[in-house]
Amino acid sequence: MRIRANCNSDYSHAIIYLGGGSFVEGIEPAVTLFSYHRYYFPDLKDVKILRLNDEARKSFDGAATEKALRSLASCNYSTRLLYHINNKSIGQDVIADFFSKKIWRNGIVCTSLITLPYYAGGIDFSSKNEPFYAHFGDIEKNKDFIDVTATSFVQIKEEDLREDAYNYFTTDETGSILEKQAAVVKELNTYVENKYRDILRHPENYSDIRIANENLGFSSWEDIFPNLTRWFLTETGKKIDDELSELILSSKYHLLWFEEIHKYREQFFPLYYWEYMDYKMSRDNVKFQIDSITVTYERIQAEEEKSLKNFVNCPGKTFHILLDMYRSYRDLLTGTLVQYDELLEIA
Repeated sequence: MRIRANCNSDYSHAIIYLGGGSFVEGIEPAVTLFSYHRYYFPDLKDVKILRLNDEARKSFDGAATEKALRSLASCNYSTRLLYHINNKSIGQDVIADFFSKKIWRNGIVCTSLITLPYYAGGIDFSSKNEPFYAHFGDIEKNKDFIDVTATSFVQIKEEDLREDAYNYFTTDETGSILEKQAAVVKELNTYVENKYRDILRHPENYSDIRIANENLGFSSWEDIFPNLTRWFLTETGKKIDDELSELILSSKYHLLWFEEIHKYREQFFPLYYWEYMDYKMSRDNVKFQIDSITVTYERIQAEEEKSLKNFVNCPGKTFHILLDMYRSYRDLLTGTLVQYDELLEIA
């Protein structure tokens, strides 16, 4: 209630639609994604869906917004940021980096995942060039948005819900790959943030690397990728690569997709289950799966290409693990799409 009163809003949480059936959400410990296949709302009393109106969409840069949103996708959730937003006391260095480098360095809260990317796309919820201070009320009452709640949901009977569907309002853990990923990302973020902090506090212990403050600003663990390349031929660089790669392996970050695939085999091997388990889908559902998986495939392919480039420029363990992870998942998605294309012919 306090949040709603402070923000002059009827709501106290916000999420943003990324596309392909996926939403991005800012909750503890770190940013996470979820699919609308996994959740349902018992009623619509406490939920509202807003969409840009047609006029605003004409000048809106969706590509810039998506790029900004993905740049926040590994950030930690920050309760401290809530304090700084309420008191309008975010550090000037953080603000300067946001405007000059298009980088956000201060953790996120749920509203940040909307206000910062939309600012990149051309919409300033604060109306005064301070998107980082905008809140629920600013989003809810923005003139460029229309309420599409009534047309965005499908009403179904309780007995028709998927077995793995959860009431969104209960905030129960679902055990999904995306929840597990958020927990592991928090570990990786903590390692990199602490390493940067130690380098800045004790530069005498890192005499074999060039220390430049502008290269040590922390947003998420992936910030260290350029530094891995810069430092790889030093003892410090090799040690960091060893430690980071070991953390990836011990946390099983590289195996999360493996777990997801074998938890939902019918989604990734639909042809087998169609033939042997009478797992039938409508033609519309097959098309939807193709569209959703294609979006994932394109994203994973882009990550694979980026990882290959990183590995060629820096043949370390960290980039090798990530390259193998993305390549393996992309190969499997290729086979999955072939199966859905075949199903489309017989559905």
